[in-house]
Amino acid sequence: MNFRQFEALYWITRLGSFHAAAQHLDTSQPAISARIRELEQELGVTVFDRSGRKVRPTPKGHELQHYATQIMAIAAEIQQRVGTREALSGRIRLGLPAAQALTWLPGLLERVAQTYPGLVVEFTVETSELLEALMREGRLDVAVLAGPVSLPNVTAESLGQVPMAWLCSPRLTVPPRPMRAAELVLWPVISAQEGTRLHAATMEWFRAEGVEPARRHACSSLPTRIQLAVQGLGIALASPAAARRELEEGKLQHVATVRPLPSLEYVIAYSDIDPSPAGRIVAGMAKALIAQKPDLQSFYSYYADSESPS
Repeated sequence: MNFRQFEALYWITRLGSFHAAAQHLDTSQPAISARIRELEQELGVTVFDRSGRKVRPTPKGHELQHYATQIMAIAAEIQQRVGTREALSGRIRLGLPAAQALTWLPGLLERVAQTYPGLVVEFTVETSELLEALMREGRLDVAVLAGPVSLPNVTAESLGQVPMAWLCSPRLTVPPRPMRAAELVLWPVISAQEGTRLHAATMEWFRAEGVEPARRHACSSLPTRIQLAVQGLGIALASPAAARRELEEGKLQHVATVRPLPSLEYVIAYSDIDPSPAGRIVAGMAKALIAQKPDLQSFYSYYADSESPS
């Protein structure tokens, strides 16, 4: 018996399939199957029931999982307490939206490389909703998500709030006085696509007054949403910091509202099921890097400067 066999057993049980375990361990499914087959042959028992659509641990597999958990925890403790920073190794799969990728991600990668040269960070840049799905499937170890988030075996820590505002082109001639939702529905509304937290918050804001926009446009790209508003195609819901340049140049203006708009919360989430401290370490480093700015709006301002109008 060896560590790799118990490592494969641990992750198959945790993630629910040989394929998911192979993805997490950055190896092939046949390699994972070979580790379990060798373990079964050495012990003379069947570890997994493969008769159904999903593999399930046998009674002996459940018993072995208890030992596999202890072995993984001991290995992680040895690595953390006895090993040097240089000895901490592995692959961390990080997911984050575009605004974060274009602002603090380069600094995080540089810090990780300097502090833990054995750690490899692979990043995925996508919408928060897709990243949350990948996190749920065990295909990401750390992710920045629009909150609140409630995922099994995942810890989520708040990064802060991003204020939202209605923005429009002066050519729409929206009255400068504070508007009610019932008045705002007369103009086309540009928000995020259905199924996102921003879209849900938008609709809740309108429905609180018993109305819904007659014309709803969906756009997942924040820079594009801002530029569509500049072109006068509707009133866009966006972070004012991300549209700072357009506001300063007079291409966009704030639409005052009687009721305040909800802010968008962001969290950093990391897996609880990995006994290795690597994911928690990377999440902590990201949180510390973000905390150097006064708030999340600061990153949106830098993001706006890095994006050219399209």
